[in-house]
Amino acid sequence: MTWTNGEYAPKQRRAEEKKERLMDAALKRFSEDGYHGATAKAIAADAGVATGSFYRYFKDKKALFLAVCMRLEEGIMQGIFETGERLRREGAGPREVIETLVSFSIASHRPNRDFHREVLAMQMQDEDVAAYIRGGEDRVRQRLRDFLSAMRAALRVEDMDAAVELTHIVVEEVAHRSVLMESPLGAERMSGAAVDLLGRYLLRDGEGD
Repeated sequence: MTWTNGEYAPKQRRAEEKKERLMDAALKRFSEDGYHGATAKAIAADAGVATGSFYRYFKDKKALFLAVCMRLEEGIMQGIFETGERLRREGAGPREVIETLVSFSIASHRPNRDFHREVLAMQMQDEDVAAYIRGGEDRVRQRLRDFLSAMRAALRVEDMDAAVELTHIVVEEVAHRSVLMESPLGAERMSGAAVDLLGRYLLRDGEGD
């Protein structure tokens, strides 16, 4: 049995399906009961497996929590950047691509809003979760750098490091404020303002039209 970061990667399809059921059940339990309120026994019961099976796939509850975080992160990043890249290939303008980046990020936080809130809370309490968040931010920055580099001809910025960091901060903060903190301005106004800000900062004259 091979373990990576407290998580077992099964090779058989049946075992993989059981692991996915555990992760689905964990997402629901962590969202409803919080990290500290959720138990391995309850998660296993929701997944339709014995409690002992829980520990065949995950070293402990924290390993499962981080695995759920990673699965959501990968899904969100794939959805955002693949959609943006498809729009570019289809000839969409730079401003439309940026608008998609922002709106998709906001929309991706809605289905699992309570879980995202729990992740933010755990980040302040647990160093392992905080380290995962830092790693996740590095992964997002790299994907964002590749994404913006592909739009280089339309960009006015010279400092790509600053452009990546500012874009990441703006998109993430708008998503968190709009969805997780339920800004009184609403997601549509926040998204529009973010697109206007990033368009003015990132794009050459005429590219934001």
